[in-house]
Amino acid sequence: MLFKLFTIPFRCPLFFSKHPKQFPPSKKQSELPYCCQTEPLIPEHVSTKCKEREAANHNPGTELFEVCYQQCIYEELEAVDGLEIRVEKLYALAEGFPADYRHAVHLAIDECVKRLRKTRHMFEQMNAQCSLFGFAVDRCVRLLIYENCPTARWSASVACTKSRQGVPFC
Repeated sequence: MLFKLFTIPFRCPLFFSKHPKQFPPSKKQSELPYCCQTEPLIPEHVSTKCKEREAANHNPGTELFEVCYQQCIYEELEAVDGLEIRVEKLYALAEGFPADYRHAVHLAIDECVKRLRKTRHMFEQMNAQCSLFGFAVDRCVRLLIYENCPTARWSASVACTKSRQGVPFC
C-alpha cells in the first residue's frame, strides 16, 4: 500500500502495470518520468555503502532490499531518526543546487514533513524487518520535487507539457 502512495502519478494506471507486454506504455507515457531534469539527491558514497550493506542481507531487486536500502541511506545521512525527520540534514543535500531547484527541493521537504507527520501512526504499527519510513521519505521528496519542478528544468516535449497541464493519457 505505501509503495502506491509514493509513486509519481502519470495519469494512466496502465503505466505501472505488472504485465508490460500486455499493456505496453506509449512512447509519450514512457518519457514522463524524465520530464523534470533532476539532480542526484543522495551522495554517491552513501548510496554505495548502503547498497553493499543491504546486498549482503537482502536480494537486490526485491522490495525488501529497496526498503532497507532507503532506510539505510536516510539513517546514514542522519536525516531520519526513528520516525523523526531532521529537516536541516535534508536541506543540506540541496546546498550545491541552483537556487530555483534548491527551492523546489526545500518545498518538497517541507511538504513531506507535514504529510509524514500525519501518517506516522501507520509506521509505528508496522512490524517489518526494515522500517518503511526511509522509503516513504525518499518517495515523497522525489515525487514533490517532480511536481514542483522549475520551469527551466521541465522538458518542452508535447507529452511533458500535456502532463503538466493535467491532460490524461488513457
